[in-house]
Parts: sequence; structure tokens; C-alpha cells
Amino acid sequence: MVYYYLRNMIMRICLRWKDDMSKRRKKGKYTYIPILAAFVVLFVVFALTLATMTNRPVSTLAVDERGAYDGASDSSYDFVETEGKNGVTYYVISKETTQFTTVSTTAATEEQTVTTTTTALPLRSFNDTTTETTSAPLIVTTAATATQRNNGEKIAYLTFDDGPSINTEKLLDILDEYDVKATFFVIYHKNMEKKYKAIAERGHTIALHSYSHNYSKIYKTEKGYYQDLNKIHDYVEKVTGVDSKIIRFPGGSSNTVSRKYNKTIMKTLKKSVTEKGYVFHDWNIDSSDASGINRDPDLLVSRVEAGLKKKKTVVDILMHDTGKSKMTTVEALPRIIEAVQAAGYTIEPLTIDSTPIQHNW
Repeated sequence: MVYYYLRNMIMRICLRWKDDMSKRRKKGKYTYIPILAAFVVLFVVFALTLATMTNRPVSTLAVDERGAYDGASDSSYDFVETEGKNGVTYYVISKETTQFTTVSTTAATEEQTVTTTTTALPLRSFNDTTTETTSAPLIVTTAATATQRNNGEKIAYLTFDDGPSINTEKLLDILDEYDVKATFFVIYHKNMEKKYKAIAERGHTIALHSYSHNYSKIYKTEKGYYQDLNKIHDYVEKVTGVDSKIIRFPGGSSNTVSRKYNKTIMKTLKKSVTEKGYVFHDWNIDSSDASGINRDPDLLVSRVEAGLKKKKTVVDILMHDTGKSKMTTVEALPRIIEAVQAAGYTIEPLTIDSTPIQHNW
């Protein structure tokens, strides 16, 4: 209705302006500038109104840096990591999510089956090279279904992606100081053999992330993914002697960037890696250290603390071991460990039998 009203108004102004111009030409007067200015103003109002009508409100938003959102530490919001093109990481901010948790126990096996399902509205994400918005129909929060063989004990896994780096030994020293073990999802780095060995030799789990971390290569075809996975598997085994079967997909199993290269690749891979004897792990608490360069350690700790308040059993805390850009992760780690222990969790390294946290679409 507003659209047609404004359109008719502009048409009337144009016709009156045309008639006025004809009269003024005959009199040698050209005082049409105010009318033209009014026309421009009305056109801008029309454009803004049309944009408002066509741009429906959304309850979720993706940003390329979590720090761009002032409420980053507000626990009433949920943040989930996904990947944009050219290596840019996006974070989904969602307030309208609803989580349901059911726990059932089988007396014969004393096993608990924990099923968590989360729903969310579709979101819009920002292209990393322009301000154009594009669709990204991702279900944005963790959905984990697992069999838990620990009689309800609260278990926490500290996981570090993308290493090793210049920070690895610092992280290992802190973990040793607190007498806890973690899991490192590694990629290939040249001349880092001693650091790969140190992870394994000091009793931590060395798991597989990717050899190249190149989305266009690993997510284009199933063959391409396994060429990359086999390459990092063989390299880690050669350097450390560990035949690792624990993996984390770059971007997580719910990443959306893979769709750009192959719309069904993640569905295929989640099934086939299991058939090949691998276990993939996502996360259900994000420290947010990947949302920017050397984020405030207080924010990293607060994000973990907020996540712990929402969980009751198994948690997998996502952090990164990526050198100079993640120095504050090293700084925050002691307080993160203390927060996890204060919440009643036992910190353990992932094993092939650990309860996996796995995202769903």
C-alpha cells in the first residue's frame, strides 16, 4: 500500500514539474531546482521504505568477528562457529534457540543416553569481501547424541585446533602444572616435528584436523577429503608413532562453506568416516578465541564459564593453538582450567571411546 501511494505521488510530482517547466520556458524562468530537490528526497524515502518492507527481521546474525557484537559475553545469546570463504570465520549469534534434553538409563548396562536437540531460525550472513547479505540456512547450535559410560560423571575435554605452533609448549607446560591432559587437533606445519612429538610424549591426545585446511580442496569431493585426511594421518603416525582415529572436520561437521563446493559432502563424510573407523568430534562450548586476533582473555574465560552453566554432563571446549594470533588463549588457559574444575568437571583427553559431541544440520 505504501509502495503504490509513494509511486503515485512521485508520478503526480513529475507531471506537475513537466507542466511547470513548459510554462517557465515560455516566460524565460527556470526555478525548478526546489522541485527537483523535493523529488530526490521523495525518491530516497521511497527507496528506504521499500528496503524496510522487503528486509524482514531475523533473530540470528552472522558476523565475521565476535567482538563486533557488544553482547558477546551475554549468556542469553548463543554463539556458534562456522567458516566463511578465504578462511574467514563467522560466528552465529542467536537468541531465539530452544534446547531440550532427555536422559534415559538402562539398568542392565548402567549406560546413559543423552540426547540434546536445538532448533533455530534461518540466519543471514555477511559476505567477507562485500556488504552484501546471503542466505545461510544453518541450524546453529549443537545437537549431540551419544552413549555415555561414566555413570553421569561430568567430563570436560579441552581441545585445541590448528596447531602445533609457537604456543604449543606453553600450553603443554600449563596443562602439566594443573596435571590435566588435553587433545590437539593438528594440521601440517613445516619444521614442527618436535612439537608433534611433545604432544604425544607428554601424554596428550594427538588428533587429526586436516593436512592443508584448504576448504576448496577437502570439501570438493569425498576423494579429495580422504587424500587430505590420509596425508595428515600418515604424517602424524610417521612423526609420533600414533595411529590416530580421532578427527575434527575443519569448520566442524555443521560447517556451511563446504556447500559451496559440494552440497552433500558433509552428509557423505559423516557417514563414511565412521565406516572407516574414525570418530569425529565437534564441540559444545566455544571459547571464542577464533573470533579475532588475541581477544581479551577475560572474554575467553567468561565464554567458557557461561557455557559450563548450560551443560550438565560432557563438554568439549574449543580453543586454538595458532601462534601469535592466539597468545591470549595461553594467558586464559589457567583460569579456564580452574573454572572447569570449579564447576565439578573432570578434565580428560579424548580417546577412541570418549563420548563424542557432534553437531547436526
